[in-house]
Amino acid sequence: MRRLIVVGLVLLAVQALGGTVAFAQIAPLPHRAVKVDIDSGRVLNMAFARGVVYSTTIQVPDATWLRLTFDEATLARTPAGGHSTVLRITSLADGATQHHTTQTLKQWSHTSAYFNGDAVRLELIADPAAGASRVRITQVTVGVPGGDVLASICGPTDDRLPSDDPRAGRALPIGCTAWLFDDANNCLLTAGHCSTASLQVIEFNVPLSNGGGGIQHPGPEDQYTVDVSSKQSVAGGVGNDWGYFGCFPNTETGLTPGEAQGVFFTLADSPPPVQGQNIRITGYGVDSSPPEWNQTQQTHAGPYVTFSGSTVQYRTDTTGGNSGSPVINDENGLAIGIHTHGGCDAGGGQNSGTGSNHAGWQAALADPQGVCVSLPPLSFNFPDGLPELLNPAGDTIRVEVFGQNGGEPQPGTGKLHYDLGGGFIEIDMIEVDPNIYDAQFPSISCTTQVNFFFSALTTKGEEITNPSLAPDAHYNALSAVGFEISFADDFEADLGWSTTNNAGDGQWGRGVPVDCDRGDPPTDADGSGQCFLTDNSSANGCNSDVDDGSVTLTSPTMDASAEGSVISYWRWYSNVEGSSPFQDIFVVEVSDNNGSSWVNLEIVGPSGPEVSGGWFEKQFAVADFVDETDQFRIRFIASDTDPQSVVEAAIDGLRLFTIICDEPILGDLDGDGVVGVKDLLILLGEWGPCDDCNDCLADLDDDCTVGVKDLLILLGNWG
Repeated sequence: MRRLIVVGLVLLAVQALGGTVAFAQIAPLPHRAVKVDIDSGRVLNMAFARGVVYSTTIQVPDATWLRLTFDEATLARTPAGGHSTVLRITSLADGATQHHTTQTLKQWSHTSAYFNGDAVRLELIADPAAGASRVRITQVTVGVPGGDVLASICGPTDDRLPSDDPRAGRALPIGCTAWLFDDANNCLLTAGHCSTASLQVIEFNVPLSNGGGGIQHPGPEDQYTVDVSSKQSVAGGVGNDWGYFGCFPNTETGLTPGEAQGVFFTLADSPPPVQGQNIRITGYGVDSSPPEWNQTQQTHAGPYVTFSGSTVQYRTDTTGGNSGSPVINDENGLAIGIHTHGGCDAGGGQNSGTGSNHAGWQAALADPQGVCVSLPPLSFNFPDGLPELLNPAGDTIRVEVFGQNGGEPQPGTGKLHYDLGGGFIEIDMIEVDPNIYDAQFPSISCTTQVNFFFSALTTKGEEITNPSLAPDAHYNALSAVGFEISFADDFEADLGWSTTNNAGDGQWGRGVPVDCDRGDPPTDADGSGQCFLTDNSSANGCNSDVDDGSVTLTSPTMDASAEGSVISYWRWYSNVEGSSPFQDIFVVEVSDNNGSSWVNLEIVGPSGPEVSGGWFEKQFAVADFVDETDQFRIRFIASDTDPQSVVEAAIDGLRLFTIICDEPILGDLDGDGVVGVKDLLILLGEWGPCDDCNDCLADLDDDCTVGVKDLLILLGNWG
């Protein structure tokens, strides 16, 4: 037995309960943000073999760990038959390494794993034929000593002991516990107050902390990023607090947490009556005695006290960081709930959790989202990501096909399906290695909207498509070499949008989503934080939506007079909740005369694959609907008419841009379409460091210096 040293108490949520005080038990990582100035510039592989094209060390003295956030991470597209450009991060303390592709960077929201120590090496690795890559970082997050011990010890001593249950993981940076359970894809459960924007990474096989109590991280092969689209949760206090979510496959192993750990908790349909059982809590609570046990896995079993409604209570030792832990019936090992609140002290009381019989929680389990949806037998990976633009002269997408959920891919069966407006055309993809393909598009007229999807056969002959609902659901890209933005809004500032409302409730507003669970988006679409959305409120138990009419969001006037103008945006729409689902529509309209008249751009609903929430990016050529004028506006109309249902809508990342069809010639500094003597003279005239990095015409590799590399690029395009 040991004595707990309590260094602080932070009551994050309090609620009177049986004469005790209940408090949520999170333990956010002590950290600070440090400004850095890392910019690779545009880098190319000028050698004859694949290799490192950029390398730098990022060091923050006295940091216990580091995590990177990328302002920009452009990884060049894979050349036909080549290998993906990758971003490699290596801890100089223990050699732990993470590799990022374009796709995994998107899944990780342009962040890295956690790395022990005060320094990492950052590298870009590319093929000779790959295009230019660039990475830019202005801030890193680092661990610092400190943190409070939020204790709810049921008696005079802390009786928790170290444990190594492979089913329980540490949830960061919020500082909670999450655990694998027996749904179709072995997704995870935690407390609802843990399932916020701060739930980002789940760690398994966690090592001991250092001698000062500073947490140490497992290698990136044991860290998993959370799929935001899979999150479902409620944080409604004792007995009404649960979270359900999944994680993307690991960047190093390609395995999901369930596949890697190989074990999971069995969830009971309901907690049992109290009959003298013990309740075990296993999780990642804070500790200071000894400091090496701080936020590492510990376990304790104590008496089961009450089960009432959907609340379970017990006298089992916990501390901050235990929120989200499984509530385990120690007699049979079944998980009967989620630990959420502390209330024990030396004089008595009890700790509390939400029972597995909670109706809302059970409804979420019956309607999984994101990666928790039942997996098909094949998965498709795009290491370079999926492009927004396809080169009109022809383009290539790298596609990797893997088996999962008992399936195995049949080599040589990968196909590309593309539609230029007259229906889908099917062609074989080029197999560069077993089940690794280059999907090669033909030359396509510039400004053409291209819809496409992929397919492959299992070894049993079953055709699997990606997206799974293809051809009804498919990817799209624009045939162009680039675009010039004339208006862009991520809704972080007020750029002049207006709202009108003839509904009883549900007005449009700009803000950070509150993450309710009735059709609302949990986060914005582009990662900036804010978006426009309807009735962004958690009042009255999240009873927020459009009611009894329509609400309209109208843009400011934009200039779409340039030929080839395109409007694009992310939208979210849900009409599936409530007693009368699939009744209402979401209307998008455009105007070329500053709103004097309007034309339908698209109508979403009342049914179909895009009415159940989820962010979808859409883009349309302005000239296909209205004249290209400098009096262009767009508006979004969400309605809820009889019979009543739950209607929610959101908009983010709107852009108005023009399409560039001609491939620019790198090195054509005078713009005459030929790289020659005039361009060479311009380059020599700017030789040396640039006075202004943004206005240095001959700085072809974007390193803020005109030098030998730029000269080689120019000479390589001579003629």
